Amino acid sequence: MVYIDLGFFDELQSRFGVGNAPFAQAYVLAHEYGHHVQNLLGVLERTAGDRQGPESQAVRAELQADCYAGVWGANAVETGLIEELTQADINAGLDAASAIGDDRIQETTQGQVNPETWTHGSSEQRRRWFSRGYEEGRPAVCDTFSGSI
Repeated sequence: MVYIDLGFFDELQSRFGVGNAPFAQAYVLAHEYGHHVQNLLGVLERTAGDRQGPESQAVRAELQADCYAGVWGANAVETGLIEELTQADINAGLDAASAIGDDRIQETTQGQVNPETWTHGSSEQRRRWFSRGYEEGRPAVCDTFSGSI
């Protein structure tokens, strides 16, 4: 099952300043579908206890979902789900990933950044893992649980 809060698309634009480019929205959907894949593989169950911090299991799971979203994007044209992806489309996805990084949200809402309370990763991490999935196009490159993230 995939849960999508459709109001989040409005929030992407109004709160996070991300335009309503179709691929920015597709990134969000692909990220959530990535969580569904993680659920099927038992990843979410294994990460349930460690919920905060810059190297936490929660952050690693979120970054893996970002990577899976990139893999989906890399394969969406080939499979016919999307007719064409331009660099502007990819940039829209990267902007969305970056806009919802814990550091950017904390800076905007609290005026300071506290990595010890992160649950989703930094803007740079989210961009990097999405890019990795997109550039490689294979889920096997999305191992955020080994080594540093």
